[in-house]
Amino acid sequence: MKEIRGRNEFIVALGEVPASRLVWLLAGLVLTIFVAVTVWVIPIAKERVAIMGGFLPALVAVVVVADILTAYLLWGQARAGRDSGVAALALTYSGTGFLIAANAWDFPAAFLVSSARPGNNAVWLWLFSHLFFAGGALLYALQPRAVALDDARFLRSRRRALLVTVALLGGLYVLANGDLLSSLGGHGSHFHAPLWLRVGVLGFMVTAVACLAWYRRANTVLDTWLLVAVCAAALDMSLTMFGDSRFCVAWYVARFVSLVGALSVLGACLFEINRLYSKLVLNREQITGVNAGLRAANSELSVIAERDELTGLLNRRAIISRCGQAFDDYLRTGMIFSVLMVDLDHFKAINDQLGHLGGDQVLAQVAVCLKDTVRASDAVGRYGGEEFLVFLQNTTSAQGGIVAEKLLNAVRAKNFRFQGRTVPVTVSIGVATICVGDRTLEGLIGRADKALYAAKRHGRDRQVAAEGPRERV
Repeated sequence: MKEIRGRNEFIVALGEVPASRLVWLLAGLVLTIFVAVTVWVIPIAKERVAIMGGFLPALVAVVVVADILTAYLLWGQARAGRDSGVAALALTYSGTGFLIAANAWDFPAAFLVSSARPGNNAVWLWLFSHLFFAGGALLYALQPRAVALDDARFLRSRRRALLVTVALLGGLYVLANGDLLSSLGGHGSHFHAPLWLRVGVLGFMVTAVACLAWYRRANTVLDTWLLVAVCAAALDMSLTMFGDSRFCVAWYVARFVSLVGALSVLGACLFEINRLYSKLVLNREQITGVNAGLRAANSELSVIAERDELTGLLNRRAIISRCGQAFDDYLRTGMIFSVLMVDLDHFKAINDQLGHLGGDQVLAQVAVCLKDTVRASDAVGRYGGEEFLVFLQNTTSAQGGIVAEKLLNAVRAKNFRFQGRTVPVTVSIGVATICVGDRTLEGLIGRADKALYAAKRHGRDRQVAAEGPRERV
């Protein structure tokens, strides 16, 4: 599963994390140590070493727990990424852990301070655990990379793989406990399986190593450490066969190698999960910061979209929207309101005397005067040209007339200036209050506009109240 962050790919699936140079160096160092230890062990492989009580039980417990934890982590990754190859690998680790646990169960003497040799069943289960692990690794290595199945197809393939794995594990256990395979082995030696079978299993493991190294090319972290794990399993089997007895140098070294192999993929998974989690937290913090910036920008854009560029008042769309909300409230609750249509007198003459720049400056100063005169709960917007629309919340017709008179007086008393010149300005106002007969907001504003033109006809610098279609509320 991938998420795109600009030009970079943010990878959140372990099977897709590319192996860095450091990962290759560490894996190469582990493999080099394996080779060096093997060369050192060969001359003294069969020398007896003191029996360490509790060593083998502790080792088996750690390996089984490591396999189960690895299977759990890989299973979660397979389910999240719908990757059938990783699902097969998860089943491989869980099955290997089962076989190792069954091996210990069939050989109780392994938990005692004793040099007793394992029986046929334990040997076959040990052999099958290596064969099963190599087969799962080979299946994963041959799986096409980056195959993301749909949910239904992945669930079907997961159920089939689980059934096949359970059937295979059950069959191997039954065979190990039956006479079919036991009859193939001899008695009195550490191994009760024919040499050709042991060499065949080892060759199968080498094939899995080759496929991981050349076909998968260890391009991801999971591929790289799985290669180390399969190499460790092959070396474990080789040293154990070479030592040919328990508690010799080769046997102890083989056990430590198997421990390293069991912990390699688990350690890599835990390390990468921690690293990816840290990246996710950092990414979330970055997204939070970006979202906060976007919210601030959207808020600023919203304000800009509602404001008239010249006057800073609400633009036509915003002031009509505010009046529209009040109209809806009136229809729902009956709360009245008034609107004032305000127009500058002789504005064309002002433009002719001062130029358009001067006219704009005067218009902006008049806008400030109007806004400073009304209440904070009211609203003033530029309706168009030199016309302003004033919304008066919860205001009767008589109260609207009082507010209109205050606006007339405020504009008369204000000294509007441009380039050192005082510019006398007056306004005409039409007042309209919502009535029972008003069916639309456009009708209400239309009545205020008609009253404004009546004020113009009657000499300007005055207010006129609009006549309602019915008795005023």
